[in-house]
Amino acid sequence: MQKHLILIFSLFLSFSTQAQLQFYSDPEPLDSLNSNKGENYIFFDFDNSVFYFTRERHPQNVGGFQDVGDIWSSNLRADWNTPVNMDFNDKNFASPIGKTSGGQYFLYNYVWFEKGLYYGKVMAQKADGSVQDLEIPYLKNKSPLQTGSLSFDGRYLFLSLENNLGYGVDDLFVCFLNEDGQWSAPRNLGITINSKFQEISPFLAPDNKTLYYASNGQGGAGSFDIFYSTRLDDTWQNWSTPQNLEAVNTSGSETSFVFSNASEYAYFVSTQNSDGYGDIKRIKIQSDYEEAQPDTTQQVVFEMDESDSESINFQLVDKKSGEKLNGSLIIFGESPDVRKVDEMGILLEKDLGQVSVEFKADGYFSYKSSFNLDTMLMDQEYLISLDPIQEGNVITLSNVLFHRGTANFIEGSEEELDLVVEMMSENPNVKIFLKGHTDNVGNAMLNVELSQERVYSVTDYLVSKGIDSSRIDGEGYGGEQPVASNSNESTRKLNRRVEFEIVKVN
Repeated sequence: MQKHLILIFSLFLSFSTQAQLQFYSDPEPLDSLNSNKGENYIFFDFDNSVFYFTRERHPQNVGGFQDVGDIWSSNLRADWNTPVNMDFNDKNFASPIGKTSGGQYFLYNYVWFEKGLYYGKVMAQKADGSVQDLEIPYLKNKSPLQTGSLSFDGRYLFLSLENNLGYGVDDLFVCFLNEDGQWSAPRNLGITINSKFQEISPFLAPDNKTLYYASNGQGGAGSFDIFYSTRLDDTWQNWSTPQNLEAVNTSGSETSFVFSNASEYAYFVSTQNSDGYGDIKRIKIQSDYEEAQPDTTQQVVFEMDESDSESINFQLVDKKSGEKLNGSLIIFGESPDVRKVDEMGILLEKDLGQVSVEFKADGYFSYKSSFNLDTMLMDQEYLISLDPIQEGNVITLSNVLFHRGTANFIEGSEEELDLVVEMMSENPNVKIFLKGHTDNVGNAMLNVELSQERVYSVTDYLVSKGIDSSRIDGEGYGGEQPVASNSNESTRKLNRRVEFEIVKVN
């Protein structure tokens, strides 16, 4: 049976499954929040700049040194004022979860020991200070630890629980808020996320798809490491292979990674060089996650035979504003044929396999990527973010790479440069300013010279493709303009880049 590829377009596109964080500093401790005991399990109310965390076995806990965890808070707007113990604490363990949409309730975990067994539940503090149990059917926890978080839109509640439905010790679960305002029973996130050991401190990114969490059962640099994984469908059972968040993980223990799109920093807990048993730290970030929005999707349908079809969804958005875009695709298959897809779609009669797809939208710099259609998961949504062609916008050419210490392109770099040629050909009034950058390793003057040579190489390539040299200017800056820390390779590599600024559009 011959396979077909059909691409069908709707008018608008929506949110992301492909999103990322960029790190621009080394982690630093927040000394005003940390003590000589343990700080852990954090929640940052980004709207009100209030930081909540669990402080373990502190003499000022309600139960003193024997108290395994009270929730404390501190206000960023007061320049990290002295943390205070929350008034609902008692001698039992508590950890913050988050605030419901609108801020009516502050949710937190509560664990107690009774007749030789541990029990856990979720509590809700109202604005008037009163506290009540949050009703979650079939919530069972027999671990002395219970952690969790609430999604930014308040629809998903994540908990770490130990019970008979788990794969190991502490597993991660999700509860769903229904239309009646009631929470569902916890659903296990599946064996890709959960190991036979402990998974704790879950946090869902603003896209409602990417989960950050701590695990001591998936390998890593220390006892607990931070991992992240992307949800592949709405069952909440299928996830991408968890990736180690190397920028923050050490030989110590790292947990409780949180951030927001509006924040300049991400926050987490680490025992590395800690004054106690865990310190709160921060690291400078840029978040490219697109916030979850209602679905209006561009759909790609793969017909495997005449009676069976499944779909993959793409969404195009403006990289700066997140606005949904109209667009089109160009598919480059294994044959030399180039098949353009317009708003009405096209039937591509060939076997599926490795294809390169270019995503285009009027007024935007195109994006090109390869996909193996035979291995792609059906019913998965993919975000494509496009840079607007606007004066002052700086676009990094992430795939324009050079052999070490030279201005010679690594094979494949021309593909992204061809997108620049295409953009300048379609927009004949556009002028650009190329910027070459290196890291700070080696002689500073030689780095400037090398970066300038690389600017010349890019210029020569564009001119060879028919772009008038009067439309191109540029300069090499060496290591003078880093966008990330040069203290370690994981962030230093971000400084070795070529980018261009759009200096004229019309």
